[in-house]
Amino acid sequence: MNKSQNLFILYLSFFILISCSFDNRTGIWKDKSKELKIETLGENIKPVFSKVEKLKKETTSDVLVEISEPLNSFEWLQENLSHNNLVPHLEYENKKNLLFKSQKIAKKISSKVSDFEPLLLNNNIFFYDNSGSIYNYSLETRDIVWKFNFYKKKFRKIPISISLNIQTENLIASDNLGYLYSLDLNSGQINWAKNYGVPFRSNIKTLEQYMFAINQDNKFYGIRNVDGEKVLDLETFPSFLQSVQKANISIDKVNKNIYFITSAGEVYSINYETNIINWIYKTTARSSDKTVDLFFSSPIISEGNNIIISTSLSTLSINYLTGSINWEVPFSTYIRPVISKDFIFLISENGFIVCLDKNNGNIIWSKNIFNKSKKINEKNIGKVTSLILASDQIILTTKKGYFLYLNYKNGKIINYARGDKSGFFSKPVIVNKNIYIINAKGQILVFN
Repeated sequence: MNKSQNLFILYLSFFILISCSFDNRTGIWKDKSKELKIETLGENIKPVFSKVEKLKKETTSDVLVEISEPLNSFEWLQENLSHNNLVPHLEYENKKNLLFKSQKIAKKISSKVSDFEPLLLNNNIFFYDNSGSIYNYSLETRDIVWKFNFYKKKFRKIPISISLNIQTENLIASDNLGYLYSLDLNSGQINWAKNYGVPFRSNIKTLEQYMFAINQDNKFYGIRNVDGEKVLDLETFPSFLQSVQKANISIDKVNKNIYFITSAGEVYSINYETNIINWIYKTTARSSDKTVDLFFSSPIISEGNNIIISTSLSTLSINYLTGSINWEVPFSTYIRPVISKDFIFLISENGFIVCLDKNNGNIIWSKNIFNKSKKINEKNIGKVTSLILASDQIILTTKKGYFLYLNYKNGKIINYARGDKSGFFSKPVIVNKNIYIINAKGQILVFN
């Protein structure tokens, strides 16, 4: 073990705040007299590539790409659909028609594409605007069920960013001002609100009667759903550089682990039944080909025995048990990859759609989506903002409101269409075979 690793361990040990423990029956922290234990540390802390490498040429192979049968999602209750952030091959009507466009609902929309997904339950869609207003809109009656704004006028000059999660009969919200609050799902009345002082910068994940979130200082929280009271806070390494994307949490219910990554580039694995930090994997936030070195990462996906994540420097697969690296490829994306059977589909930062072998990281094929057509370029259609696999196609959305439809077997563009001239504010979700998305004017769009 070298000197830097020793310093890392010493620094980490100092900053871990031991406040709670896990209950043996529920697996959740209750007894504050017990300590949060560290099982393995140090030997699994490894640097990744010191330099970003971008894909520069297209690749083909003779490997037959096979994907699972599409599944119909009937609701979308949290960001990235599931606890482990694994969005499967989804069923889509694939008529490519605008089925419904609401009146303008949201009042304040940032010109920047928001890193959020609307939530859907029982034919109701939940979303927010940058004034801090949260909306419950009925797709059946085509009207607002309720609207709630927690913020005083002095805060409304600040663009509000909110993460939402539906938990039973409540809607949980965290924001970039440090507030955490719960609303009654049916009435929109507030159940409770807490000010945690430091902005939250992650998605919200829930497990039984608890929720988990990360703040701007990379502190990991465990919080009771019923009243917003803290049951755990875990200090990690602070970082002067903030990520341009949300921190992301993934819950692996099969192996009883919680995974998250900080803006300092550290991936944590915590077993929520044994009260043990299993391992910490340290990446690096430096990117030598960028003027400003800001760390970013895609959502963490836990799938089987592997954790798939892309950071500023590389895309990698981590063994869930040991924290060791299964494989690593030197290109990156902040957009959530999609996994189906033995294949991973992702869009690289410089516009290459890529198919990887999940087991070894080998590139099966790669295509530059902006390479062949003068019309299909980033200037005309905008930067790619999301990737989904639906009804045997890869579907990309762009900032300027375009859909691109690609062949999953080779990455070739099948066709493309503009969904909305104003552009997209949110990422798309697929529920009941339809695509739901919020445009830059604050309108709900539904495509079948």
